[in-house]
Amino acid sequence: MFRARRAEEDLVREMASHLAMLEEEHRRRGLTPHEAALAARRAMGSVALAKDHHRDARSFAWVDDLRRDLRYAVRNLRRSPGFTVVAVVALALGIGVNTTFFTIVNAICLRGLPIDSPERVMYVSTRDAADRPGNLSYAEFDELRVRTTAFARAAAYTITIAALADDAQPPARVPGAYISAGAFELLGERPILGRTFRADEDRPGTPAVVILGEELWSSRYASDPNIVGRSVTINGSPTTVIGVMPRGFQFPANADLWRPMANLPPVVRQSRTERRLATFARLAANATEEQGRADVEGIAAAWRREWPAAMRDIHMRVVPINQQVNPTVYQRAWIAFITAGVLVLLVACANVANLLLMRAATRGREMAIRSSIGASRGRVVRQWLVESATLAAFAGVLGIFFASAGLRILEGIVPPETLPYWMAFTIDGRVLGVTLAVCLGCVFVCGLPSALQVSKVDLRDALTETGSVASARPARRWITALLAAEFAITMVLISVAVNGIRNNQETRRTEFQIDPTSLMTMWVALPADPYGTPAARLAFFDRVNEQVSASPGIGSVAVAGTLPYGGGAQQPLSIFGRTPAENAPRVSVVTASDRYFDVLRIPIVRGRGFGSGDGQPGSEAAIVNERFVRMFMPNDDPIGARIRIGAGESPWMQIVGVSTTVRQQIIGPEPDPVVFLPLRASPPATAVMIVRSTADPVSVTSVLRREVERYDRNLPLYRVMSFEQSVRNAVWNGRLSDTIIKSIAVVALLLALIGIYAVTANTVQRWTRELGLRMALGANTTRVAWLVIRRVLTQLSLGLAVGVAGTFAFDRAFGDPANAAAEKVQMTDPVMLALIILSIAAIAVVACLVPLRRAVSVDPVEALRT
Repeated sequence: MFRARRAEEDLVREMASHLAMLEEEHRRRGLTPHEAALAARRAMGSVALAKDHHRDARSFAWVDDLRRDLRYAVRNLRRSPGFTVVAVVALALGIGVNTTFFTIVNAICLRGLPIDSPERVMYVSTRDAADRPGNLSYAEFDELRVRTTAFARAAAYTITIAALADDAQPPARVPGAYISAGAFELLGERPILGRTFRADEDRPGTPAVVILGEELWSSRYASDPNIVGRSVTINGSPTTVIGVMPRGFQFPANADLWRPMANLPPVVRQSRTERRLATFARLAANATEEQGRADVEGIAAAWRREWPAAMRDIHMRVVPINQQVNPTVYQRAWIAFITAGVLVLLVACANVANLLLMRAATRGREMAIRSSIGASRGRVVRQWLVESATLAAFAGVLGIFFASAGLRILEGIVPPETLPYWMAFTIDGRVLGVTLAVCLGCVFVCGLPSALQVSKVDLRDALTETGSVASARPARRWITALLAAEFAITMVLISVAVNGIRNNQETRRTEFQIDPTSLMTMWVALPADPYGTPAARLAFFDRVNEQVSASPGIGSVAVAGTLPYGGGAQQPLSIFGRTPAENAPRVSVVTASDRYFDVLRIPIVRGRGFGSGDGQPGSEAAIVNERFVRMFMPNDDPIGARIRIGAGESPWMQIVGVSTTVRQQIIGPEPDPVVFLPLRASPPATAVMIVRSTADPVSVTSVLRREVERYDRNLPLYRVMSFEQSVRNAVWNGRLSDTIIKSIAVVALLLALIGIYAVTANTVQRWTRELGLRMALGANTTRVAWLVIRRVLTQLSLGLAVGVAGTFAFDRAFGDPANAAAEKVQMTDPVMLALIILSIAAIAVVACLVPLRRAVSVDPVEALRT
């Protein structure tokens, strides 16, 4: 296989040696040299046939044949650079889109945690009476790891934010986690420096220790090899660094430092109902998933007997950890996502299949000659498929390049620290394997129609006439069907894209929009020590607010638990005087300071805003939005009504105002009902400060940093950005989806236009003699142009008619019935479909202008001479 040239040279010498020996033998018999040479050749027979027999005997014949076919295919493609470039780029776009889509699906749904034997690691959680997910309390986790028999080791974590400070640098906000001793060993990870937590360090009262991530170690401490044993300040407490974890490990989400579970606040460790610990456990050597589930159920039964109040309506759930942390690929949205990618690939394959069919028109005589000298039908098909495979190989390489570029663009839309560390959009071995399978599939989808067509060529017609096979009726039917399929699929994808764009625009038009001019946002996280009480947190916010507001050039300052469009806690609602429902409705809850509505310029349409006394005992107040009123009090006056948020022991609050609706939860077609609570009622530990000022952002940020540092030098400000950027970060998921669906619609339309252009150009070339004859007989340019346009419109009409049916089918298959009534614009809206059809038809006709111009400029004399 790898010494073909040397073997061929040896074969030539061997054949020459055989001929020389035969000639010598005949000369010894008395023949002249010329007669001896002729006799030797007669005795030996066909030298070429002998060489072929020898080649077949010494190697795998199919390898040599494939090598020759491949070499011939490359030469053919090189002789037609225009066809090659168009076919490769068209197919590469389809492969690139699919590679991009599968990379996203692989990252979010399939890859999972990069840990040892993840299928042996189970996630243990709870479910309440309403089937809402929950975690375990510290006491429950501690008892689980002691009582379990089916698990070799159990561990737990809870995500937190740490304020990291030291003498050399200003404080920084670092995402981290409290994690139990032995968790790193369970995950199969080892530190690159130092060690992990010992069991005695995971007990209350022991000296504080911390493990750093490699990214934090290299960026903040310049990869100092002496970091182990160094003291740093975390949330105001001196802490000793004992280890550094390797790069790329940020379990459980995007953690850059880890502290023992013993550092949790005492209220969390001592209460059985404070279920904050995400618990996972590795099965014992011979244990199965079912045994692990039964073991946990047995422990939970014991808890129900020992702690009936804490375990009321609580059920346990045990699943593999990747099933817990990754969404399933079988969700309706992911299936629609994958289907859209497959549709783009089908458009690309139909495009290239059409190009190959039209290319077959110029190679009919070549295939006829091959058949006439002994090539079988399978041999002709193989040669054609090898050329298709060569195109697919080039397209696969270019498609991976397109996918890499597209993934970089999509990664730029996702804000930092949004996706867990293992959900990286990287092209790994699994993605490459799927891309290879897609390329192999494209070989047959693109090349088989034309291969079967050229293999059925009529030898007499092909050798005596022009050698064209594309004029045959089956070929024309193939070309028309493939082009119609292209436009049908393109219409479905464009309908999906236009529907999404129109719904988003309608939503933005009808929902109240905050004026983002001169709005800056900054977040601060107050540690439990010394801000463990509401009074301490409120004192901090009051002091900073007072000092910042008094600074020259700084306008109003507001504090809130979250920003609009930033989500927020959802809690059950009770309305005074109404019978509680079995499943209480849930509303979004936002803690806001007195100036919140003034700073954001959210109008209070009824009642009043918060006052300085609201939130104090005896003055419990709340403000609701108009969406809340429409849902729960459509026929009642909300001002003065009393509501309760959360559990039964929560106080009743009086509604004092109604604000214009501003969306909190970004998921859902309609804005959510929101209840605003005064900051004094429950100051949050993590809050955002919102400043509206005419000063430049740098000045505003420096003033805020200075005042916070003056109050507590260990507190960092983070996520410092404009309000507009904050909203863009909050709705990144929607922007990512919009970018993807718009991109695939554009790619599909581009491929369809390439297809209609190529088919029209081929039709004009094939009709050259007919067009010349018509013009010689007196037909004008308008008549000739209409002849071409009519064929284009016929193919378009067929494709768009199928596309309308496909749009209805797609909407029926992947539309969400729950959101259909709330959508402002329907995907099957007749006006929208009509506009899409007219737009596609107009663009397609414009794409045919170049071949149309060529048709009307045919010289009758030259055409008749062909």
